[in-house]
Amino acid sequence: MQNRIKWRITENIVRTTVTLDDALYEKALEMADPDMDKSDLFREAIKTFVRVQAAKRLAALGGSMPDMADVPRRRADTDTL
Repeated sequence: MQNRIKWRITENIVRTTVTLDDALYEKALEMADPDMDKSDLFREAIKTFVRVQAAKRLAALGGSMPDMADVPRRRADTDTL
């Protein structure tokens, strides 16, 4: 069975209808804080999705700039602190 959730969002936010797997939705509710608003749960889920996808894209770029100068990892002179 699936849940249908309607979002009505105003001011810089989108209104959409989401169809979710009931078991997945219940699991997310169990893991969330008891006081967490359901819209906050979805907001966090979307933010996490964006963060993960951005990390995947960044990882996919690894080594794609062979002419880039090496980035120093440590300070050369620690006496200037």
